[in-house]
Amino acid sequence: MSASSGEYGEVFDRGYRHYAGPRLGTPHAIWALARYSMARALGIRRSWTAKIVPMVLYGAAAIPVAIAIGIRAFVPGFEFLDYPSLFTAIFLLVGIFVATVAPEMISSDRHDRLLPLYFSRPIGRTSYVLAKLLGAGILTLTIALVPVVALWLGNGLLSDEPLTAMQEGLGDLGRIVVAGAMISFYLGAIGLLISSFTGRKSVAVGVIILGFVLSESLAFAISQALQDQPDLTRWTFVLSPSLTIATMVDGLFGNVEFSADVPLAAVFAVMAAVIAICCLTMFAWYRREL
Repeated sequence: MSASSGEYGEVFDRGYRHYAGPRLGTPHAIWALARYSMARALGIRRSWTAKIVPMVLYGAAAIPVAIAIGIRAFVPGFEFLDYPSLFTAIFLLVGIFVATVAPEMISSDRHDRLLPLYFSRPIGRTSYVLAKLLGAGILTLTIALVPVVALWLGNGLLSDEPLTAMQEGLGDLGRIVVAGAMISFYLGAIGLLISSFTGRKSVAVGVIILGFVLSESLAFAISQALQDQPDLTRWTFVLSPSLTIATMVDGLFGNVEFSADVPLAAVFAVMAAVIAICCLTMFAWYRREL
């Protein structure tokens, strides 16, 4: 029986050509993934509802700076807010910001089943973790560092001799940058670690906030229990993100109220260790699971 006249097929051998363009390597892949993660966390190219929380938090962080600069403009001799106080004032906002953006950056990949696709490419698990940490750190810098830099700039421009004041304040600017960077990557690493264990963003947000609350309560309870042992009490800041950050900021700016008993180098070492432990744990988790 002959084939139906309506059936027809052809085979074309087009062949394959190797990619001959530039190969940008792993660093470019890490940066590309970090940029994508930041854009997703901010709701870029998504519905307007995804942009509400980040914009509200940015606005809330700008309010104390605007008030401080406004008062300084009308009452030059009155200092309403200094740099350590501003870091303390926006800590809660930074924590909520991390709890919002970290799950969006990393839990979504698990929920959308993108991890096998990522890890099938040359980016690998180590590069994936570094890209997420880079994205979370840079994005958190926009709320942990930018408002304080804006206050520094406002104080300089509103002084009697702006150029001289800003030159003399370069030391403060350096301390602001160091403090902002450490806070951003420290909190960002913690948020990413918690978010990496679940594909449900709402669960990750709740656990991050609950984790911060429990850590503060635990640090307070232990410090109260060890009141008779000051050598041990001073190290309870390790359990509390807020105390860790406050001790670091006060040490940088020379406020001895909280930092007199703890070397600044030790605080930096603790924060760096937390970042490293979070990254190593995430790498081990992804290596085991996928």
